[in-house]
Amino acid sequence: MTECDFSITRKNLLKKKEIIMKKKKILVTSALLYVNGLPHLGHVVGCWLPGDVFTRFNKTIGNDTIYVSGTDDHGTTSYISAKEIGMEPSEFIDLMNSKIKEIAEKLSINFDKFSGTNTPTHKDVTLDFFNEIYKNGYTLEKESNMLFCEKDKIALADRFVYGVCPYCGYDKAYGDQCDKCGKTYELDDLIDPKCSFCGEKAVKKGTKHIYITLDKLQPKLQKWVESKKDVWRPHVYSMTNKWFKEGLMPRCITRDIPWGIKVPLEGFEDKVFYVWFDAPIGYISITKELGGEEMVKDRWQNDDCEIYNFIGKDNIDFHAVFFPSMELACGKYNLAENVVGFNFLNFEGQKFSKSKKIGIFCNTLLDSDVDIDALRAYLVSIFPENKDSDFTYEGFKLNTNAELVGKYGNFFNRTLNMINKNFDGHLDITFNDIDLDDVDNEMVEAIKCCPDTIADLYAKTEFRAAYKEILRFASIGNTYLEKTAPWSLIKNGEIDKAKKVLYLCLNMAKSLAIVASPIMPNRTAEIWQEQLNFAGRPDAPNMWEEASKIDISKNHKINQPKPLFARLDDETIERYKEQLSVPFDLKDLKG
Repeated sequence: MTECDFSITRKNLLKKKEIIMKKKKILVTSALLYVNGLPHLGHVVGCWLPGDVFTRFNKTIGNDTIYVSGTDDHGTTSYISAKEIGMEPSEFIDLMNSKIKEIAEKLSINFDKFSGTNTPTHKDVTLDFFNEIYKNGYTLEKESNMLFCEKDKIALADRFVYGVCPYCGYDKAYGDQCDKCGKTYELDDLIDPKCSFCGEKAVKKGTKHIYITLDKLQPKLQKWVESKKDVWRPHVYSMTNKWFKEGLMPRCITRDIPWGIKVPLEGFEDKVFYVWFDAPIGYISITKELGGEEMVKDRWQNDDCEIYNFIGKDNIDFHAVFFPSMELACGKYNLAENVVGFNFLNFEGQKFSKSKKIGIFCNTLLDSDVDIDALRAYLVSIFPENKDSDFTYEGFKLNTNAELVGKYGNFFNRTLNMINKNFDGHLDITFNDIDLDDVDNEMVEAIKCCPDTIADLYAKTEFRAAYKEILRFASIGNTYLEKTAPWSLIKNGEIDKAKKVLYLCLNMAKSLAIVASPIMPNRTAEIWQEQLNFAGRPDAPNMWEEASKIDISKNHKINQPKPLFARLDDETIERYKEQLSVPFDLKDLKG
């Protein structure tokens, strides 16, 4: 066994090959972002980027994969934000959706469809979804208290109201969820509620609302969750079971607010659906926008399609309990194969804070010179997959300089420069022309085995480990160059041996471009086309199987090489600290 010992054996190599050979249909979703603001890096790390990496990988191995997301347009957040700047909600939503989409494109997040919940299609799908739940007997009508502001003459719910969390005592908790402890609760449980607009104490008034009977759905839901024990991340599974132990209760799905989808029942004409009822249905409606009813059938009603939800820690209960309960009650749509929940990303040891300008706010990336692929690579290396993690500028600099420049880029530069300088970019040999010694065989073993190990990690959503193995793969190449010293072989006139070494390295370079393409799509495409001189892209459908092949043709000629990444110095880091910490201000929206 070689330095490429990633628990590879001939026996399990065949098993890993099944990942690539068995083609599947896959639907990937990432949590819909609240439309009231622009994302910071925590949002990107919690759902967008892992969903993108997973989608790109699956497309590259040949799986029929689509990736959908968008904005959560209803509820109190969008209404409040629009009111603050004197805009109509629909106008505000359209502007914010386009800006959020622009940020996604800047970060190379390649959605097949990015939309929102303020569309005619979404309204139709939501109403049909509710009607099925209602018809199937999983709702009840119940008298409850509503909160009202006498000064503003407005009903208060969700983010229209704040007070003391009934669980942790946080005094800025909202009407449906506490941002500090993450707990959800009914509006009537909020302690000392106050109006978010004027700060006046809210008064209680009687009203009638519709509830979904989660208690009746718990046995079915619990059985489904138990089937995911070995699939879900431990913290997602344990959090979900904690809610089961507490016992699920009927959950209110209507609100007394002016913005949202109107409830289609007599006696409830003045109410709209709770934002967390209609928001996850957005995954279905956005799928329908992409490919019509046929695509909905193909992705949401087809047992051969696997659904993956990428979400942050604060959305786990909605995706592991609330939305799947809705799906069970509706009876028309399949539940997720995996609810891929991430923990929180902190910034330099602190929580992201707009008011304190703590963090990197993605609106600032639009006009910056930050290397997006270098940023993506660092973010993947610190994904909060099983526990909270921390973004530091020192870590970003170290990953760029030591890993991307020193390992990954260094292997490409050394290999391609020697081929270009000594052989005019053309080796004029094939694998059948060379005689292998033990050191060469280790290199061959690495090229044939490592891509399958990396594929296995991507498939299991273990992205940090996949990135680590990519860097180890590059290190194998650098070690091989040191052991064989082709520069000395050339100097000593051992041209055939030098060509052999560089031919194997060139094939490894091809492989490294493919396996890193889900994480660094732009730089690997640049390597592929401009330096390696291959057609197409390294992340093209079914390209992954090429990563384990040593088959570059005899007449292939590379182009002029150049460094892949620039080193980050302290001056650049200080400039980034100043530029990237400026949060987006809603007041500048019209400007």
